[in-house]
Amino acid sequence: MLTMEKDQLMAIIRDVAKEDVIPIVELLLEEGITMLEVSLSNETKGLACLEAVSQHFSAKQLTIGAGTVVEKNQIQKVKQAGATFIITPGFEKSIVEECLKQDIAVFPGVFSPGEIMEGIQLGVEIFKVFPAGTLGPTYIKSLRGPFPNIHLMAVGGVDSGNIAEFKAAGCDSYAIGSELVPRGATKAMLNQIRENVKAFQR
Repeated sequence: MLTMEKDQLMAIIRDVAKEDVIPIVELLLEEGITMLEVSLSNETKGLACLEAVSQHFSAKQLTIGAGTVVEKNQIQKVKQAGATFIITPGFEKSIVEECLKQDIAVFPGVFSPGEIMEGIQLGVEIFKVFPAGTLGPTYIKSLRGPFPNIHLMAVGGVDSGNIAEFKAAGCDSYAIGSELVPRGATKAMLNQIRENVKAFQR
């Protein structure tokens, strides 16, 4: 099953046009970010980006998945477009079960201990705690009491100013959206994106 390294940063790309995505991903790779979530909040753009990126970069260079998956019928679409994992905004048992049935890694969004327990029973290995910024580092620390060994990925509201607090609270990895790659980013914004990445590396 697909895994994430300790303290790994994953970039989220949302509403980016196909013609802009390759230069953006090349920059991310240059800066050491090797895992990418392409959001389906705009399904047409998302699928086009998935296809472009998966065809341009090898699996050794980049691990690419689809985010904002909210319906079961999207699973096959993103697999065909090249996704190797799926991320959901919230916990939907039928989507998790279908992903596992189709042998594609799934990182479901969770908000409560009950959802984490249900995910453990289904075989989930990585949990997306969302919205992490609203829940806060203290909530993560509280989760570590009953769940000391599961992989918690903080998503939503994590930035270069508070990521250290989430690390201290016990988060394992982080998926970062507009704080890294602004929504609808273009290749004209590469310098800004590079500065965003470097802010997380300081």
